[in-house]
Amino acid sequence: MRLKKEDAIKMFTSDFKLSEKQAELMFDIYDIDKNGQLSQWEFKQFYTNLGEFAPELFEAFEKLKSGSNEEGEFEKAWDVLKTVKNASGEVTKDADLESLIKAAVGEEKKMDFGKFMNLFSRIKQSRS
Repeated sequence: MRLKKEDAIKMFTSDFKLSEKQAELMFDIYDIDKNGQLSQWEFKQFYTNLGEFAPELFEAFEKLKSGSNEEGEFEKAWDVLKTVKNASGEVTKDADLESLIKAAVGEEKKMDFGKFMNLFSRIKQSRS
């Protein structure tokens, strides 16, 4: 099974409630081999990492970058992510969240969308 870009965009907008721009970004990220289609494996990567939480990811990132430039600051990441619930339905413990954010932002203490998406996915999949 392969999804052409236009079909994947339609699915992302209808089934996952993403805007067209957000759907295109998800397609571009998960079309790993850049052939203009999502393979079953590529779609599974999206679904496993984000799936139904994709709209929440974009909403959280918008909060992160509101009032700043394209990248958010460490402190703002903390404020946004401290309320995100993990796979157990709980918020991440402060010490664990601090470690995750520090690892994601690195020495430059900036967080772009890619770093934020990876961090958000790790929190959502965590059970602790």
